[in-house]
Amino acid sequence: MHVITRRKFFGFGLGAAAAAGVVPLSLAPPAHAAPTDLNTQPDNAIAFFGSIDKALDFQNSMMDAYARGETVRLTQSYADQSGLESTAFTYDNAVSIHAYLLNGSRDSLARAEVLGQGLIYAQATNFPFNDGRFAQAYFVNQPSATGAFITPAAFPFFFYTSAVGDQSWAGMALAQLYLRTHNNSYLTAALNVANWIVTNTFNTLGPGGYSFGTNINQFNQSVPSTNGKSTEHNIDTYAFFTMLDQLTNHGTANNGTPWKVLAAHALSFVTAMYNAAGGYFFTGTLGDQITVNPSPIPEDCQTWSYLALLDNRFKHTIDWAIANLQATDTAASLNSNLTGSESFTGMVFDTASLAPTIPGSDPNAVWLEGTSHTIAALIARSIAGADSVRDRVQDLRAAVEFVDTCENAQAQLGAGQTVNGAAIPLGQGLVASTSQMDTGFGFTYGPSKHIGATGWYLIAARGGNPFRLGDLTLGL
Repeated sequence: MHVITRRKFFGFGLGAAAAAGVVPLSLAPPAHAAPTDLNTQPDNAIAFFGSIDKALDFQNSMMDAYARGETVRLTQSYADQSGLESTAFTYDNAVSIHAYLLNGSRDSLARAEVLGQGLIYAQATNFPFNDGRFAQAYFVNQPSATGAFITPAAFPFFFYTSAVGDQSWAGMALAQLYLRTHNNSYLTAALNVANWIVTNTFNTLGPGGYSFGTNINQFNQSVPSTNGKSTEHNIDTYAFFTMLDQLTNHGTANNGTPWKVLAAHALSFVTAMYNAAGGYFFTGTLGDQITVNPSPIPEDCQTWSYLALLDNRFKHTIDWAIANLQATDTAASLNSNLTGSESFTGMVFDTASLAPTIPGSDPNAVWLEGTSHTIAALIARSIAGADSVRDRVQDLRAAVEFVDTCENAQAQLGAGQTVNGAAIPLGQGLVASTSQMDTGFGFTYGPSKHIGATGWYLIAARGGNPFRLGDLTLGL
């Protein structure tokens, strides 16, 4: 790993916190704490809290790029330089809602609600089907006929696919909003998308679970995706349906099946994808919905599985990910975007990222969102892992080093980027990856500032867990 010049958190009694089984104060400041007097804090705490503030400023700037206040909208996912125009990905906006809820300020709660209303509007007007599903993404640079800054992401992208993972992430965000606000519109929207998942993707082939989702063909017809089932999607669905079981007091879907049973159906698929000999989760199945897909092996399946399940039978998947999916990007790396002495150590997307096939990709590029996933998983394991005090402290030390990576990346990368033509100050927001990264699934990440990466940093560095109902409402 790159040299760590500051041990920013250990001055707050890290060992004692780990022994007590709680998140260190510096990793999870109280949701409604009074403003911190930075004059009384050590330099490392000032740097950390300043980094969090700047990440939040970036989220706010991206959200306000085309409309402000209570105007219903979603947030552009990437800086203009990504080439994705004003695209707002459903998943990224769900992550932003989680980050705002965890921040806990009045302004952040109001922003979470605006984005929640944006999801409700997108669901109710989704083109070409408004049957409870969400599209992969929407455009947000101009108002619809009713004034919401949400329109179909048509030419040149046609982001109309409805993958189960995106549906569940939107649902989890709506569920957390309902828990916080008790506004029934959020629960209704969450139930609508959940019933869509059950109706359209419940699968009994092989290890069961839920299929990938649906595509929209050239005739604007909804057709099942030919992709195999995804472990990550089923982790998301398990977490989402577990939330609904809690929020509905053990209620049922429209078909009469209890949400708890439907969650267990997703869980059975996830556990079937565990490779006990290797100590990791497979990515899912091939297109036949039965045969296990052996490669590539993703990071998110390893860290999200622990966050969602908190099952210590699988806690070492985090170790597998750190041992096998960690890289250091420097200016000397092949196709690196870094210059001078810049160096960043963190996680990659999957095993294919380390041996890219897409031209221009850097095998050592660091995926900052995945690095934040790992921070969150390490903190969760330090609490729920039932390990020795020594192991808990080691988890927190590793988390701190990854936080340092994200903090430094935010401070140094992404100069000269804009949103809606307006400059984004250097030091605000994380780029998706330090250099171009091949995901192994036909698309890349690059060094464009990204609300998903920044949102996950805001969640992880404060000890949040979006997969568990209520873990974004601590202190209420």
